[in-house]
Amino acid sequence: MDSKDIIYDVLKQARRIAIIGNAGSGKSTVARKMQSFCDLPLHHLDTYFWKSNWTPPNRDEYKIIHDRLCDQNEWVIEGTNLSLWEHRMNRAEIIIILKIPRYLCLWRIFKRTWRYYGKQAPSSAQGCHERFNWKFVKFLHWVWCFHSKYETKITELLDTYQHTKKIYVLSSQQEIDVFLEKLADC
Repeated sequence: MDSKDIIYDVLKQARRIAIIGNAGSGKSTVARKMQSFCDLPLHHLDTYFWKSNWTPPNRDEYKIIHDRLCDQNEWVIEGTNLSLWEHRMNRAEIIIILKIPRYLCLWRIFKRTWRYYGKQAPSSAQGCHERFNWKFVKFLHWVWCFHSKYETKITELLDTYQHTKKIYVLSSQQEIDVFLEKLADC
């Protein structure tokens, strides 16, 4: 058995996979592929976080929901929400970090918003329709600042779990494509 087979055998046996990254980095796409490959329930954190019309939730209520999801025995959870990442990372067996350039994230966000304009995107919360408005502009600013704001926290995550978890850091669409192609070949 070569090293590729061992790596993907580990993935196939995983029961809890966490996927984090900037908005537009491809978390939902990777999560759907991982769900299919590992036959696990999939949870998009945005569907639990946001209330209708992109209204933020009560933080305490959301933490309870988040922790209950993480306490399940099997899951693929995609979403960043780094204020609650510690419990999720403690429970995860595999962590996939998408470090895609922000220009590509922004392009994908514009593309998604255009495609689903006035509708709900598949990984969005109920009643959260894609729009070009002031909230959208603020969201784009958050995406633009993601790296500078959260890089230290992601580095801490890597340092904390590098010896106890299997961590994949994918830094380009090409790396994501190769990763997913290898999954399809298994």
